[in-house]
Amino acid sequence: MRKKLLYLLLLVPYFGFAQAPSTALLGTKTLYLPKQTKFTPVPGGYKAVYINFVGRHGARHLTKDIKLSYAYATVSKADSLNVLTTAGKTLKQFILNLGKEEENHVASISESGANELRGIAERMFTNQKDVFTSDEKVLVSTTKKGRTKESAEAFLAGLKTKSAPLSQNITFNYADDDHLRFYDFSKTYDEFKENGNWTIAYQKLAKAKKLNDIANRFAQKFFKPNYLAKLSQTDKINFVEDVYGFYTILNAVSAEIKAVGLSPKDLNFKTFFTPADLAALNTLGNAEDFLKKAPGLNNNGIQVRVAAPLLADFINTTDAYLKNKPVIADLRFAHAETIAPFAALMGIHGAAEATNNILTFEQVWKAENVIPFSANIQWIVYQNPTNGTHLVKFLLNEKEVAINGLSTKTFPYYNWIAVREHYLKKLKTLNLGLQDNMHEYLLKLK
Repeated sequence: MRKKLLYLLLLVPYFGFAQAPSTALLGTKTLYLPKQTKFTPVPGGYKAVYINFVGRHGARHLTKDIKLSYAYATVSKADSLNVLTTAGKTLKQFILNLGKEEENHVASISESGANELRGIAERMFTNQKDVFTSDEKVLVSTTKKGRTKESAEAFLAGLKTKSAPLSQNITFNYADDDHLRFYDFSKTYDEFKENGNWTIAYQKLAKAKKLNDIANRFAQKFFKPNYLAKLSQTDKINFVEDVYGFYTILNAVSAEIKAVGLSPKDLNFKTFFTPADLAALNTLGNAEDFLKKAPGLNNNGIQVRVAAPLLADFINTTDAYLKNKPVIADLRFAHAETIAPFAALMGIHGAAEATNNILTFEQVWKAENVIPFSANIQWIVYQNPTNGTHLVKFLLNEKEVAINGLSTKTFPYYNWIAVREHYLKKLKTLNLGLQDNMHEYLLKLK
């Protein structure tokens, strides 16, 4: 299911691709905006000394060639058989136009994505200047995917505009997939994604949102009856989800659309959807993310436990800094599938609550708040040089957040010793030690 549009969008006039990110909430394809700009003062005697960071890649293009999509294949075949309606011919041209824009950009971050990441980096430097006052090293880790490397470069460009010496002190750790694409290595998690109990909840929601009716009405716009009759219900659902996915990517690639001489009217996929259909498809897409990557029906389910290697890595790297300061910042760039379960495993309030009623899941979890493009989690470590104690502040998308089950008298600042003990207990319940083989853990995860 493609990532979708929150109902708020339906209340805002559509101004083409020049919309501000705040007016276009598209689930995981929501453009990034910081969630907070004024912060709680640091307790007296403490200053920031270290940053532990993981972020999703920036706003991106489609992840596969549009010619490989079901919608492209179906429309092309129908056109060759002369069974497209007038609307179908218009849709085909929109798809071809999007393909023109996407040429040579597939799976890469967009100009908007690069700007998101530069902005996060610049604000990090401005807000945590004490961390960047020395010539200490920074470690940058990515996954095997090119868009995470592109995201790292964009982020570093933002830091370097504030601190040129940083360019001489950066170490790269490419393809750190045990920590950042942990979901690739668990066969049990793969089985859960395909056939887990979440599918029952999803089908309940799909029935409530009348997905079959939406798909049927949508397909009727584009194909003549004799061809339409040959499409199965699954075909129609795949078709509407593909076209919806094309629609939701447009804000992310606005600069590239303009660069190839196209305008909003050349890619007006929205015209084929009713407002109610957009709202339903948005909710369904967000639900699938919630159920498969986030707290879902069980915030201790495999879709959350699979992120344990990253939590162990955050503790280990924080320990390493406190012991011998190898780097002043660990900067990781990954995916939505990394951020959502990690936020849940950490117990971040607003990102870690499960539901027992899928029809109301949006009351406890919203994709655009947790995993928009460039989503990020930061642990900011503060030191009191007088007594040697440390505090940690947690940020989700640059917003100070609370940790479920962990108390503090100085919110949003938590005592590091208490934080470490809290998370070590959590890892112990998952049968994972800090020095264990993370790859083996993932292979054996049940």
